Amino acid sequence: MNDIITQLAHGGAIILAAIGFLVFYLTQIWKSIHVEESFGEKICHVKQPKKEWLTLAFIVVVGIVVVIRLFMERATPNPNMPESYYTILTGAIVLVAGLILFLAIRTISPTKIFSNGVLVHDYGYVAWDDIRSVDKTPKGKFQVYLTKPRQFKGKMFYIAYDKEQEEELIDIFRKYVC
Repeated sequence: MNDIITQLAHGGAIILAAIGFLVFYLTQIWKSIHVEESFGEKICHVKQPKKEWLTLAFIVVVGIVVVIRLFMERATPNPNMPESYYTILTGAIVLVAGLILFLAIRTISPTKIFSNGVLVHDYGYVAWDDIRSVDKTPKGKFQVYLTKPRQFKGKMFYIAYDKEQEEELIDIFRKYVC
């Protein structure tokens, strides 16, 4: 097993995989924040609850500590570490930094509601015609069911909201969801 990892590391596969994941993260961020004219008029955006912000802050702090620890380990060479170990550390730094950026941008980007559909920060754009029903969950979220599942995303998603917006969102869903 060590030989396989060493061969992969010398070939740069770890860094290529990290860069590949970073490109994937950036394309997913673009899909979740890009607004097109076909979405229609912007009606409102959903405020993220404090719980979401606290979770993000915790993830970012832990991620920064991990990145700092990886940099420190990379900066203090040890004769027991093979040359390939530094390549793996570089890939891990890129991967963790990309994941932190991905989570931060997707959490900061609010769900936006348009006259033709909804742009959900962790699902993408969904037209009103594709929504079958909306349920309120006990955890303070709306669970939205779709008429047909999306590849790799499933047939439902959640919209987390601030308590003050509950009535406004219920009115919007009653108006647009058949």
